[in-house]
Amino acid sequence: MAADLERLSKQFAASGNADIALGVSAWAPFARARGLETFSTTTAIPEWAIRLPDLTIGGKTPKQLEKALDSGGFKVGDWARDIIRSKDFTTLPDQQTLSLVRAKVSDLGFKDPATYSEVCQKAEEFGLEKCLPETAVHYRLAYKDQPMNEWLTVAMEPISDSNGHPSVFELYRPGDGLWLRGYWVYPASQWSPEAEFVFTLRK
Repeated sequence: MAADLERLSKQFAASGNADIALGVSAWAPFARARGLETFSTTTAIPEWAIRLPDLTIGGKTPKQLEKALDSGGFKVGDWARDIIRSKDFTTLPDQQTLSLVRAKVSDLGFKDPATYSEVCQKAEEFGLEKCLPETAVHYRLAYKDQPMNEWLTVAMEPISDSNGHPSVFELYRPGDGLWLRGYWVYPASQWSPEAEFVFTLRK
């Protein structure tokens, strides 16, 4: 914030508003004393979006993540396992904490079914972004109290399964346990207005 105030002061001075520049710059030392160097760039959460607990990802290889799913008793679909074993599924070497939100397709303004591309493009307008692929695995490991029959699609760049089908991850809980599944994503694939997605909040 202090640096932002100093830049703003210079802009006012350059435009001939020296009195305003002086007033703005006077607040910079107070902001710096409180450790406020710049304004936060975190995007405000849309009022209809549900904020999820922060999630830490990274620090594990794909093989370690797959082993954690299996040892934890989670159900992993064949297509989901294909994604994890794909060369395109990469993980961060260091840990990183993400702010996640969930939203219905209808929250994004769609009254009728929408394609994956339409959903993701509209979400970006609200400051929501696709997740890194490993996010879904970490979220599956953490989300042990998922309600029965809840189905969440994790927005991400699709990764092809072993048959070449572009796929994304889903978290689902039917009667037989907590599932991580893969779901095919084609240009014509559509999600109903009630379908829910998980996004990363833009920083």
